[in-house]
Amino acid sequence: MTAYNSPMKTRNRQFPVRNSPLRSVPRIKGGGTSRPHSGRGPQKPPPLFSAGETVRETGIYEVIHDRDHRTAHEVVLLAADSFPACDSCGLLVRFRLVRTAPYIFQDEDFEESQ
Repeated sequence: MTAYNSPMKTRNRQFPVRNSPLRSVPRIKGGGTSRPHSGRGPQKPPPLFSAGETVRETGIYEVIHDRDHRTAHEVVLLAADSFPACDSCGLLVRFRLVRTAPYIFQDEDFEESQ
């Protein structure tokens, strides 16, 4: 086995340091170990909500129908309302929060006067 292919000698091999402006930057504490950028582990899929449950957050929801009688679509639902049943698949319809979004008439600049 040659010195180039030997794992033991490759680890101990000294590589020349090039003259680079980056080499003058001080090393950061921590030994240069890498971490995931987000700081979180694998993401869990967002929860699914069922017909009859109370909507917790106003926002845009993806509607997922049972047996694919209709392709998934997006709707706006308001907090404190109930997730509705589907006329075709009934209580088997599911909802997934895509993103929260404020209801325009609950915004202080657009509140309806009473």
